[in-house]
Amino acid sequence: MRIALATVAAAACALLTATAAFPEPRWAELDRAAREAINARDYQKLRATLAELAPLMPGNVRVAYNMAAAAAQLGDAPTALAGARELCNMGLVFDLNADPDFASLQGNAEFDSTLRCMERNREPVTHARQWRVLVERDLLPEDIAYDPQTRAVFVSSIRRNRIIDARGQVFASTDWPVLGLAVDSKRRTLWATVGWLPHCETCVAQDEGRTALLAFSLDSHRVTRRVESPVPGLLGDMTISRAGDVYVSEGLHGALLHLAPRGAELERLDPPGELPSPQQPALSSDEATLYVADYVRGVAAIDLRTRTLSWLHPADGIALSGIDGLKVYGDSFIAVQNGTHPARIVRFSLDLKVQQVLEANWPGLGEPTHGTLIGDRYLFVANTGWPEYEDNGRKRAGSAPVTSSIYEIRLEPASRPALGR
Repeated sequence: MRIALATVAAAACALLTATAAFPEPRWAELDRAAREAINARDYQKLRATLAELAPLMPGNVRVAYNMAAAAAQLGDAPTALAGARELCNMGLVFDLNADPDFASLQGNAEFDSTLRCMERNREPVTHARQWRVLVERDLLPEDIAYDPQTRAVFVSSIRRNRIIDARGQVFASTDWPVLGLAVDSKRRTLWATVGWLPHCETCVAQDEGRTALLAFSLDSHRVTRRVESPVPGLLGDMTISRAGDVYVSEGLHGALLHLAPRGAELERLDPPGELPSPQQPALSSDEATLYVADYVRGVAAIDLRTRTLSWLHPADGIALSGIDGLKVYGDSFIAVQNGTHPARIVRFSLDLKVQQVLEANWPGLGEPTHGTLIGDRYLFVANTGWPEYEDNGRKRAGSAPVTSSIYEIRLEPASRPALGR
């Protein structure tokens, strides 16, 4: 689930300062110190702080950017130029010429080359074709799921508090916005997370802070189970194992939860404070590892046998922050990255050494959120409309109605992925 970074930071700060149950994690302490150094324009302190923070937020774009900016301010041109080139190699775009931190590099031939590289990163990239148009406008769709038995594709709507199919037919309506979806076809269940959001058209103020996990019968469309969240915030993205284990994230304050196949309550898997904004989890092919995309820190791996959490470290030129949707496809990840500029869909090798940008910089893409795999097909929700709303949930003044679509990518077979920068 996409949440504004400012909202994540505020919620995380409130949670950390409001409880003495656990100490402030080192990454959060360093992150705060880095912000203070930026505000004070203390580039020596910033550089030293980021050097310690970078391994704790592997692949974080803002850390990489500020390391390059600090080097430029300190007169270390070789390090600053290498950092700027790395940002370009990530496939990202920054207006470095407009940032006075990089003024010392203007006119440098290598810097000019990096600026041209970033201009190339603005070019459209696409492998997709439009599969369905969601007829109802301003749905603010979030997730997409597939039932292999009926071949039905489901989409969740935050604005309309409902689950629809790809034809626009209503599968179920709820009192609150619907966020994450996961199909357990074997048990004929569609799982959905719901919770209060200001974007909701009909929610009442007294429900603010309430959130739950619902199970719908795929056949009767009725709610068969309701599981309340044991932590505050908003249940969001999820995945489900072949055995029926449900893994769900809470992205506002930060938590990763598990519901056993016959469990009555959600249990927490992550150490408090470790995941500031977890998004969609994804299981390895043997289901021994749960990968968790965190919007701020990167991609974590949880060993489901030992419950230990570690962070994946990418090669240089791989950006991992800002990932919303995550899927494992053979020996690669398919990631929807809407916290970067440009917003895009990327395929990474599982070792995070190489990447291929699949979708970026075309008008119909807008801001994508999630996708689902159907064999070698990847369906994703495009032009969701999130940029048309303020953080308070109100539509921006003068904003036109948004029509969202489902697009399809035909992937290279998982046994021989076509990866490359």
